[in-house]
Amino acid sequence: MKRNTFYSRFFAYAYDAVMRKADQKELAGRRKALISRLSGSILKVGVGTGANFSFYGQDAQVLGIEPSGPMLKRAKEKLPQKGSITLYQAGIEDPELDKLIPHASLDAVVCTLVLCTIPSLEAALDRFHRWLNPQELLIVLEHIRSKKETNGKLQDFIAPAWKAIGEGCHLNRRTDTVIKNNGFETVKEDYFKQLVQWYQGIFIKSDNLQTHQL
Repeated sequence: MKRNTFYSRFFAYAYDAVMRKADQKELAGRRKALISRLSGSILKVGVGTGANFSFYGQDAQVLGIEPSGPMLKRAKEKLPQKGSITLYQAGIEDPELDKLIPHASLDAVVCTLVLCTIPSLEAALDRFHRWLNPQELLIVLEHIRSKKETNGKLQDFIAPAWKAIGEGCHLNRRTDTVIKNNGFETVKEDYFKQLVQWYQGIFIKSDNLQTHQL
């Protein structure tokens, strides 16, 4: 669903400042490591304010989608002079994307700090599976529900309020498990902590895992 509300404008204005410390401490380095070697046709789901733009290589042709008009406006200000990044206002559930992205046409799908906000993660994964070329990658960097049950229950308690102020963010989503249960196999993964539990993973469509070489 496209978002252009007053609160969306405020959220976009504040986002970079809120995330600056986490990015400087660790997240920016992880983004770069996951993205910089990608090439070919890439879908970036939820470009946000454009935090990933500087990490794509010259051989990457990126289609970036973002449902928030204010976020997209800020992202356009960060577009590099060189490289190939095309931006489009849409959420992953938008049916227009099937016209933009043919079946088995993508070399990578990149999801960083976005899968928590998608209304139906299972439906999104089904589309990723359909759009990805055989042997190609789903790249993920997300916060997830804590593996420690006490912390997880705290996240469950906070989740409704967090969703209201976080533009639909599900603080307690078990993203790692949902991906593995919906057509993808893990190539590489890492769990790490900041204020909450974080997860990064590289996945491939499960029916093609055996043929992929990192």
